[in-house]
Amino acid sequence: MSESSENSKSSIAVDVPTVEFGLVKAHAIAAMVTVLISVTFGVIVSLKLHTPDFASASPFLTWGRLRYNHTQGIFFGWLGNAFLMFLYYAVPMLSMRPVLSRKLGWILFALWNFAVVLPGWLLVMAGVSQPLEWGEFPLIVDVFVVLAFIASVVQFAIPLLKTKLSSLYVSGWYILGGLIFTLFAYPIGNVIPQIVPGAQGAAFSGLWIHDAIGLYVTPLALAMAFFVVPLVTKKPLYSHFLSMLGFWLLFFVYPLNGTHHYVFSAIPMDAQKGAIVASVYLGMDVILVVTNLLLSMRGCSQLLKEDLSLRFVWMGTILYLIVSLQGSMQALMPFNKLIHFSDWVIGHSHLAMLGFATFTAIGGMTYVWQRVPNARFNRRALNHAYWLLLIGMIMMVSLLTIAGLAEAKVWQTSLPWVESIQAAKPHWLHRTFSAILVIGGFISLFTSFFTGARNELNSASATTKSQEKPEFGSTSVKEVAESKNELEPKEEPVSGHPARGPKRLGMAYAAAGIGGIGFFLLSFTALAVIPGMALQNEITRTKPSTMLKPSEQEQRGRIVYAREGCAYCHTQQIRTVSQDVDRFGAPTRAWENRYDYPQLWGTRRIGPDLSRETNIRSDDWQLTHLYNPRSIVPDSVMPSFPWLFDGSPAKPKPEADDLLAYIKSLGKARHLSGNDPKQFTLAPNCECPDEVKKIETTPVPLNASGSIRTVGIPPFEMQLPTDAAKLADLQRKGAVLFAKNCQGCHGEMGDGQGPAAEGLFPKPAGLIEANYTVKHLVSVLMNGVPGTAMPAWRDLPRADIEALVAHLKTLPERPVYVTSAEEMASKEVQAGKKIYEQKCVSCHGIEGDGKGPASATLDRPPANFKEVQPEPDDLLNVLEVGVPGTSMPPWKDQLTEQERDYLSRYVQAFYVEETKK
Repeated sequence: MSESSENSKSSIAVDVPTVEFGLVKAHAIAAMVTVLISVTFGVIVSLKLHTPDFASASPFLTWGRLRYNHTQGIFFGWLGNAFLMFLYYAVPMLSMRPVLSRKLGWILFALWNFAVVLPGWLLVMAGVSQPLEWGEFPLIVDVFVVLAFIASVVQFAIPLLKTKLSSLYVSGWYILGGLIFTLFAYPIGNVIPQIVPGAQGAAFSGLWIHDAIGLYVTPLALAMAFFVVPLVTKKPLYSHFLSMLGFWLLFFVYPLNGTHHYVFSAIPMDAQKGAIVASVYLGMDVILVVTNLLLSMRGCSQLLKEDLSLRFVWMGTILYLIVSLQGSMQALMPFNKLIHFSDWVIGHSHLAMLGFATFTAIGGMTYVWQRVPNARFNRRALNHAYWLLLIGMIMMVSLLTIAGLAEAKVWQTSLPWVESIQAAKPHWLHRTFSAILVIGGFISLFTSFFTGARNELNSASATTKSQEKPEFGSTSVKEVAESKNELEPKEEPVSGHPARGPKRLGMAYAAAGIGGIGFFLLSFTALAVIPGMALQNEITRTKPSTMLKPSEQEQRGRIVYAREGCAYCHTQQIRTVSQDVDRFGAPTRAWENRYDYPQLWGTRRIGPDLSRETNIRSDDWQLTHLYNPRSIVPDSVMPSFPWLFDGSPAKPKPEADDLLAYIKSLGKARHLSGNDPKQFTLAPNCECPDEVKKIETTPVPLNASGSIRTVGIPPFEMQLPTDAAKLADLQRKGAVLFAKNCQGCHGEMGDGQGPAAEGLFPKPAGLIEANYTVKHLVSVLMNGVPGTAMPAWRDLPRADIEALVAHLKTLPERPVYVTSAEEMASKEVQAGKKIYEQKCVSCHGIEGDGKGPASATLDRPPANFKEVQPEPDDLLNVLEVGVPGTSMPPWKDQLTEQERDYLSRYVQAFYVEETKK
């Protein structure tokens, strides 16, 4: 701080720095505009979770691209501009020097908004992005982000660094730390995962996921809080020492937290435990910081009612405590195992960004805005904004938290994945209504900045140049400087000698600064570089002797998968926890992702994990699912991708084929490597929890999906109830299950004409075109039908399978065709028997049970006529034209019409179930 040496009884003369109010206004307007756009992106994203076909025809408005733009818009557009607006006012006040250059300021404004935010949005919507959480803007934009951070450091750090460190107020320290450390962290988190594959890259991107909030958003938001609180309350901080202690603890501990996003993963356990411990310490640090701020506001209850800027900061401080303690709790292994990947974590993110960061930023912005010459300010609109944002935020976070717990509860069971979607969907619907309140709050905030009375100015404040002392509202720059002077730590002389504290304190700060940067770099070494080396050793030790690199088509498909945000909903990391292993299969090993640049592990599951997707679904199922997921899974909330097709799921464009190739490749390397015992051997001296050791050292099925088609699982014994009332109840339950799980393919009436039938080959079975035994229906539901899109439904509870079978038995509206002994002896049936023995036995078997000598070599098992009795006309049609997509050929040219009729009569005689009741 620069102060005049002249003292008088009436006043203290202060050199007033230039404040670039043009840049303050520019960034404020940019913040207001970008937040409205970003929140609109968010509302559409929320809407698509329960109305997935809304605005689904255009690739520019798909869920993944909009979510990329939502998160990056909040980070760069809203908070970035809000922080820059504040810095143009606060830095001159803190350093009593102008920022370095007005010209540089406008260059920075242009870089931030017209080289980062706007082109970033446009490129993402055009399909150019990178699939890294909080780093979705493409690499070309990252270049300008780094340039903008460099410009920010030059613009704001130099004036602060010219100030004596012993005289620099804590807000200045937070500004320096936030700008300088983010400049280091951003390229590490956004570039290194592009050149370091898989799990090794995840160790770096995991750090940036957390550092984006902890090293940029948090320090600058706290700088606002520590700036506004004493100036509004007219009281010094409760403890300057605690504020500095909190500052250094934040920057010492926060970089160590990132790996807690990958607990129970393939990243070395030592790094995971280090992140968990750091998360707990961070919670303790936050308690210290929040206590200091709240004690600084003690006795100001009336002021909180009157001064809305202080009220926003106060609420932001409370939310900072809540979200930080919640984050520390989430890192703990027992709780992490339960809620990780769920909407609980999304609620936590909104509590941080919409709660703590946004409320604190609004408090800082509105404090500055009321001191901008000739700016309008509407206090009533700001009050409306406060309550709309607060109520909307509380509703949104609460609903997401409840949705996360509902998802986690389902994931603990063996129920089909879609049940977790059904459990969360009502909360997603209500979340959209809360988002309407939030966007209403931001509209009110916008209104508060651009309506209402203008700030009162006197003639002495008409300019901000050099020696002028403008007054903004009721607080002058002179008062700001004097207030700042009151906040500095005061050292009393001892024994009449001048105080030596400031000099010693300055040396301590300088040493701490050097040490802080060193510790920051050490944290990346400890939690990224060293784990990366350990992972490389682990990969070398456990990888199969041969592992094919991805084909060019698979690499192209991976680009499509990444740009559409598929990793936002589908993880590719099976953790070493029982619920993951029981549902998906063997835990993901580090070597499986050795060709992934960048990693696509993902941090959220709306859809199931795809690490073992190879061999689960047929190609036609996958393509139909991409074209319109709800045609094949009615309750799916996955976006459709019709632009990847030429009007039909049966007509994929090259990009759809590429994406299919990539999806089919997921887990292929692990599948080909087999159950090699070394894959389940822990690294030497691994300090793992007992449950992890058990999973890691015990061979488990590579793929535990209940949807894999097979023929090896015998059906369980089942009998339909004889009591009419019980049977009716079971059939009603089965009808609901049929609508949820089967109707998309087989049609509402079971005629095989569901909305997905167009893209499936062979076509779904017409369930009303044949009679089926109970045993056959149970077998199909347990095993699926190999060679078709019909999956197994082994993840359905037995009671649901029984209900579904009861409903299916109601579908055929015809009697069972019973062949009497007299008819069996007839000339026609015996002629059919001879034809059968000549033409059909090799596949269908002498007993008609589908176990002929050739059946084991066929992709799709031949029909078992003892359990399936086709309707006569349908059977004659099959004998004439065959069954496309199977080994069943047409017999039109080999058998006469009369011979086909004889054969059909004999085939129908195999069916042995009792007459349908």
